[in-house]
Amino acid sequence: MRKIMSSRDVRRRFAARAAIPAAFLSLAAAMAFSGQATAAQPSTCGAREAVLDRLSSRYDEQPVSRGVTATGSLLEILASPAGTWTIIVTIPNGPTCLVSSGEGWSDVPLQVAEDPAV
Repeated sequence: MRKIMSSRDVRRRFAARAAIPAAFLSLAAAMAFSGQATAAQPSTCGAREAVLDRLSSRYDEQPVSRGVTATGSLLEILASPAGTWTIIVTIPNGPTCLVSSGEGWSDVPLQVAEDPAV
């Protein structure tokens, strides 16, 4: 027999699932600081403007998405017309660190629901 969950149990389960992306981003930022990031280069952290300037001049990458993590860090995805991409995290009052990079970036078209109830 299936147990019916209370609204309190539903909220707890949702909160637990919502914490997973925040935990992943925290882990990624920690990896960047420890030098273990996928895109590890001689210097993986620096001033935000310097990091953005270097990615722009060297790879023609520009910010395409950004968001604030649960810990208050700024997470940004940069991409180029050639398909290269980089993920960076900027810690409040701190450095900007490379988290990962790669090739084959493509934009996914935004889908808007026609029915407002969806």
